[in-house]
Amino acid sequence: MSQLQLSGPLVKSVRDLLAQHDPAAEDPGVASQYLSAVIGFLLGQEDMPDAQKQEILEELMAFAQHVAADVQRQKTDRTQAASGVWKPGMS
Repeated sequence: MSQLQLSGPLVKSVRDLLAQHDPAAEDPGVASQYLSAVIGFLLGQEDMPDAQKQEILEELMAFAQHVAADVQRQKTDRTQAASGVWKPGMS
């Protein structure tokens, strides 16, 4: 798999495009449904065994969960640092 170049501006552009298509996609849940549907649409068009499609979907779900957890952790780290939470150092 190639190295992804995910960024805030890229995600914003995708969300803006979805909202242009359907204003309800301003909601993160609806936007996520569209993105999931696109994945399903793309895989549905591919000529490959169903088991391979299922494996790809499972890998993508695990990857999405990893990215969501990582983004949440980074967000939490920034919030704690910005609010002046002190963490004791190791002695």
